[in-house]
Amino acid sequence: MKKRKQISAEEARLIGKSLHIDWDQVDLEEFRQGLMKGAHDPEPAPIYPGVLLTGRVVLTHMQEFPDYFTRLAKLEEEVDEYRNGRSTDTNETVDG
Repeated sequence: MKKRKQISAEEARLIGKSLHIDWDQVDLEEFRQGLMKGAHDPEPAPIYPGVLLTGRVVLTHMQEFPDYFTRLAKLEEEVDEYRNGRSTDTNETVDG
């Protein structure tokens, strides 16, 4: 598993400022989580246009669901539990 690049709240705020984000409409922490999710660049600092593109994609997801990345993290956790055989729903079947 790749280590997630850490992005500070201030870095997220600066990226959001470049995208003209209204912080009354967008949750900064959710936006920061989305940026970290999209930051797979192995370089210490992502290339500026890449960060803005990532920010636009994050913002688009958040326009669909304001808590998109919180939901995604929960789903990924459930997938990990399922794959590791720790799911409490392993005895359920789907009728076809």
